[in-house]
Amino acid sequence: MMYASSKNQEQYPWWAGNARFIDLSNVFIVAHVAQAALIMLWAGLITLFELSVYSPDAPMYSQGLILLPHLATEGWGGNAGVDADLFFKIGVIHIVSAVVLAAGALFHRDRLSPSLDMERGNASNFHFEWGDSKKLGFILGHHLIILGLGALLLVAKATSYGGLYDANLEAVRVVTDPTLDPGTIWSYRTSLFYVDNLEDLVGGHIYVAALLILGGAWHIVVPPFNWVKRVFMFSADGILAYSLFGLALAGFAASYYCGFNTLAYPVEFYGPSLVLQSSFLPYYFDPSGVLEQGYTARMWLANAHFYLAFFFLQGGLWHFQLAKGFDPKSMLQSWEQSKIAASDNPSLVYQKPILLEPRPQLQVSYGMPQAKTMSLLKREQPFEDYFYCQSQGIETSDLTEVNGVERTLYQTTYNTVDYRFYQRAREDAAKESFAKTASLLDTLYGMAKTSSEFPSHSRASDPAIYEPR
Repeated sequence: MMYASSKNQEQYPWWAGNARFIDLSNVFIVAHVAQAALIMLWAGLITLFELSVYSPDAPMYSQGLILLPHLATEGWGGNAGVDADLFFKIGVIHIVSAVVLAAGALFHRDRLSPSLDMERGNASNFHFEWGDSKKLGFILGHHLIILGLGALLLVAKATSYGGLYDANLEAVRVVTDPTLDPGTIWSYRTSLFYVDNLEDLVGGHIYVAALLILGGAWHIVVPPFNWVKRVFMFSADGILAYSLFGLALAGFAASYYCGFNTLAYPVEFYGPSLVLQSSFLPYYFDPSGVLEQGYTARMWLANAHFYLAFFFLQGGLWHFQLAKGFDPKSMLQSWEQSKIAASDNPSLVYQKPILLEPRPQLQVSYGMPQAKTMSLLKREQPFEDYFYCQSQGIETSDLTEVNGVERTLYQTTYNTVDYRFYQRAREDAAKESFAKTASLLDTLYGMAKTSSEFPSHSRASDPAIYEPR
């Protein structure tokens, strides 16, 4: 996989901007806080824009609005649906929140080190590594608790702060008795998108909030088990894949709720319910034809959620394959090489076309190299043409890690030979060889006689005296 095999950021293409800070924990936080600031800014500005174009004389679903219907569904506009002064304040609050988040991102960027492990004090506690499953579980736990608190905010709004819009009564009311019976909540496991009363809706949010908070506390206190480490991938691409899968699931759920449920998405604000059909691609459409021209807010909002969730799912699958070790770059290069090899008139991409007009001898271009094409069914094969052969990616080392070469056009294999000019013979082999020679040939001289009273190598040896046998 790209990340697991190497932390070299040069392996990522230029458009993978997040790869620049894949190992920089503080810059990673800066990017996420800045993203939250952009989301807040978008929510505030679009709220003010929709408020400026809203007309009370036409249905809200026919005016292309998406944020004002959400505010009206949450009961902020009262029975009238839209409270211009209150909605304006909500938009301004979001813009101010965006400024605060942007200031926090700038603080982290300018006042702290790119990686929090270089900081002292409490800031170093927020440093994380992609392979540290315990710290990633700790971070996941805090995210789950924040999501649970968000669900409780909706419960508080429904039960204590003005209530929610009840599509059955066409009025805003306070939910005083939310459903807490686990059997009733469990019965929605096969019909989750067809809840038809606010008591069950708010009670479901209470259960979801409790599960999220308890799950978050569990992940903070208890590190991942060994089987979790074996099943799940703790890497940058792996965590990103799981996050995209979660976004895809939320997007599909939102599209189904928006398309079919008229309690969470009232008809007064979003238009009639839709039908999901599929011809070439699945899509939601309005069978009632309430609008002769254009689309209702429910129609294009449901379709937008569906296709965004679909692309999130594809992105999750893409990064999941990267985390598993799939390299799309090598696959594309293999396809290109196979296409060149299988063509009737193969040509190498780095060859210039042959010119037919007369030229000086020094400018003569060489023709097609007589190289054997690579087998389509064999991944690795030895090179038979060492002088002119297209690179097949079988080299033992990556040249980009050695001298920065981005693409290898030629490669060859050199087999080094160990030439041994002198090898000292063993003592027993030397004696055996000398004995055979002495038995076959009549030697003129016998063995050298040396004095034995001196140790070996302690002093110069006495002169050797050779005598005829």
